Amino acid sequence: MAAHSNDLRPLAERVYELISADVVSGAISAGTALVQEQVAAQYGVSRTPVRDALTRLNIEGLTTLVPGRGYIVNELDEREIADVYDVRYALEALAVRQACGRYTPQQLIRMNGLNEETAIIDPADGLELFRLGQDFHLALVEPAGNNFLLGVLTSIWNHPIQKRITMTYRHGADYQSKVVHDHRGILTALKDNDPDRAVEFLRHCHDVSDPNRTDPPSEPARD
Repeated sequence: MAAHSNDLRPLAERVYELISADVVSGAISAGTALVQEQVAAQYGVSRTPVRDALTRLNIEGLTTLVPGRGYIVNELDEREIADVYDVRYALEALAVRQACGRYTPQQLIRMNGLNEETAIIDPADGLELFRLGQDFHLALVEPAGNNFLLGVLTSIWNHPIQKRITMTYRHGADYQSKVVHDHRGILTALKDNDPDRAVEFLRHCHDVSDPNRTDPPSEPARD
């Protein structure tokens, strides 16, 4: 697929987005060698924007430069996936505790609508699952009123590794059911103004040890 000639953005940016999208979606699989000359021919561009795009992919952790072979698309291991979810959980839990009691009925209705959409989409549609998950979790954070925290979490969601996790490592009917289950638990806890319970469901939502498990979290201890 050639970079669109009617797009006024720098060519390197357009080429980066094309290659990144193919890596994230799995169209370019882990272990594939991206060689400048071959990639330039595939996308119908010169080597210079390809070099810039591949360098950026390397900086973002999507590829590794191997002398004599080119840029090799990285495989994401469970530790790397867990690292992303650990950071998101810590920040989102902070936001939920700050926001609990501030959610308006309209905000809760919107999040519930996003979750109900998640329940009925094609489980093979990783891009839509990603979009709905992003919208739900950022809507969860926004009422905290902490713009810096919201900005950090937005940047995490916009990182290609987060999108790649959802589209190629965390998808399918079982995972979809788990997401819907956990989001419903979070919403119920927020309606009850119970931050501890909401954070417990959030922890379960970010638990990558068994991505398809839908057992409800145990009730937190109460005085």
